[in-house]
Amino acid sequence: MWPTPGARLATPTEVCLMSQIPSFDIDPYSDEHLESPYALHEQFRRAGPIVYWERHDVFAMPRHKEILPTLKDWETFSSTGGSGIADIRKPDAWRPGSPIVEVDPPSHSKVRAVMQRVLSPVVLRKWRDDFAAEADKLVLELLEKQSFDGVADLAETYVATVFPRALGLAPSPEQRKNLFLLGELNFDGQGPRNARFLETERRASQIVDWYEEHMQRDRSLPGGFGDMLFQAADRGEIDHDTASLLVRSLLRGGLDTTASTISATIRYLAEHPDQYQQLCEDPGKARSALEESMRMETPIQTAARQTTRDVQFGEYTVPEDSKIIVLLASANRDPDFWTAPDQYDMNRSKQGHVALGSGIHMCVGQMVARMEGELLLQALVRHVAAIELDGEPVQRLNNNLRSLGSLPVRITPS
Repeated sequence: MWPTPGARLATPTEVCLMSQIPSFDIDPYSDEHLESPYALHEQFRRAGPIVYWERHDVFAMPRHKEILPTLKDWETFSSTGGSGIADIRKPDAWRPGSPIVEVDPPSHSKVRAVMQRVLSPVVLRKWRDDFAAEADKLVLELLEKQSFDGVADLAETYVATVFPRALGLAPSPEQRKNLFLLGELNFDGQGPRNARFLETERRASQIVDWYEEHMQRDRSLPGGFGDMLFQAADRGEIDHDTASLLVRSLLRGGLDTTASTISATIRYLAEHPDQYQQLCEDPGKARSALEESMRMETPIQTAARQTTRDVQFGEYTVPEDSKIIVLLASANRDPDFWTAPDQYDMNRSKQGHVALGSGIHMCVGQMVARMEGELLLQALVRHVAAIELDGEPVQRLNNNLRSLGSLPVRITPS
């Protein structure tokens, strides 16, 4: 029986004992499991629709069947507790909540409407030629080298060139390094306060002055996404503090995830030359190639939701105000939903993949990321006949961002 109103709420451990929710004394944030989380995800899926992580005192949801409706039901599964393990509503939270990711309606609806106008297809078309020109320029430069790092020299160089410029961030010598460090901190912070996060936090503390200086409105160049957000604030559509936080959110989450998807796509195309050949024959498949990489690797591995009431999952009950870690990466390789889920196939239907979330909190910057990835792939197929691995790829470990640290490749000119 659940406590009556005013009584002491049961702890997650007591909940698990009472309802026999499968419990795991495993650290999903260990190096071993971050390197390759797939076997662990399979254990969770086999255990049930909801499991409990003892070490982190949270519930986790591993199956596609429950995850998709959960992401769409913001009234039962709120985002206001934060996108990671920590409860950002508590006074000792290490950062303020995102005004787009970690709010629910009605506040979310107002802010998202502004963001969708700023990042609309009409606005993006103005940037498309610039993005395409940069992609062509970079690919031609790399053709002269032929062997290079697909992460640092291709994906990260491209994203760090076009996205800050589109945002309207004034350039500086430290910009690329600092922006990727901020992204690293953002995603490490969605996991526990482990040694990995504390080390990233220490490194990021050294660029606080740079960060604060470059986030000021007077550093936003005219015509960029950032300037458009501040103009929306001038019109009273959002407040100025929210505009500033939105710019910061775009910078913290808009580079690393796109670079991760591009890098993963290059890797899979190098490992599957038949698929790269199909892409060369039909460059219109660039979107499909990217979507399949997103499904396979799921750059943001988890999202988090807070229950607003007691919720039943089969025979198990999760009580009100419980944190649930939604395992997006597990859903994207769930064999009960996908055929041959561990096989890269850009021709499969990707309908149902949750790498970008779903429902009202689906990634608001997805159109920018897709445009970047498609234009870069299309530049490759124009100039490159073949891509092959030139060494062993190395994973970069982060508490919630799945990305490569290096990807040695060799390309053959057309």
